[in-house]
Amino acid sequence: MFQTKEIEKIEKNIRKTLTSIESEHFNIMMGDNHGGFEEDYPGWTKSWIEMRLKDLYILIQSYLEIRQMPLLLQSFKYELTKQFEKNIHESELTNPEGENELVLTQLFRRYLEPFAFFDYSKIKVDENLKLYSILQNTGFIIKNLNKPIKNESDIYQQVKWILGLYYPSCRLRNKASFVQQFKTYNPDILIPELKTAIEYKYIDAANDNIDEFIDQIKIDATNYVNDSRFENFYAVIYIEDISIATPESIEIAWKSKQFPNNWNLVLSGHTIKNKK
Repeated sequence: MFQTKEIEKIEKNIRKTLTSIESEHFNIMMGDNHGGFEEDYPGWTKSWIEMRLKDLYILIQSYLEIRQMPLLLQSFKYELTKQFEKNIHESELTNPEGENELVLTQLFRRYLEPFAFFDYSKIKVDENLKLYSILQNTGFIIKNLNKPIKNESDIYQQVKWILGLYYPSCRLRNKASFVQQFKTYNPDILIPELKTAIEYKYIDAANDNIDEFIDQIKIDATNYVNDSRFENFYAVIYIEDISIATPESIEIAWKSKQFPNNWNLVLSGHTIKNKK
């Protein structure tokens, strides 16, 4: 009889494998469609995905056996055997926005949905909370990396390095498609696997007008549209000196601008302490 710890281990292994497959698939799709991914050995990533999909098939099959779900296991084996007989790389349009997703990972998720550990909505909430925490600790990251800060780029490049440890598809600007009639708008950091874009603003002088910085973000919010790969946005305001304004006053100014619901404000800096 399997112990609880063994079940938890295979659950974590399944989720980790599924996430890594989808992250690498994001890389391929962005490279094919937007020139953002190049391989030293062309075709290696697709071969890696094929291998990991087979591993995931075995993991989920074992998990359903452990969970004593004979009917679900039977259906899983029947449906997935048919899919593996086709091209394992095959992808298709699976939602109205037209985002390319691997057929097999969508099927895998369907069979995992009955189990609380694989509740996609909960996973999404947990990931967003983790991302928010990392962004909120921008000041801590900058302080400990001990890099001089002269502009916004000096900040978000350091944070991007940390985010890359958690999100394999994380990349810097110029890889989204927020194209308007006369200008292309580029967020500072993109995390395709979370469908998230991040914009930084650096406030370093007492005479900086915070309201003007928020207005600049509002312009971005108006123009960061029509790219279905990104639907969540974070605006990180990094303040060198908290004496310029209180977090409460900045939040009031933010709310007065009536940002879209998918935009989130994050405040950070050397002297801003995380609120409980």
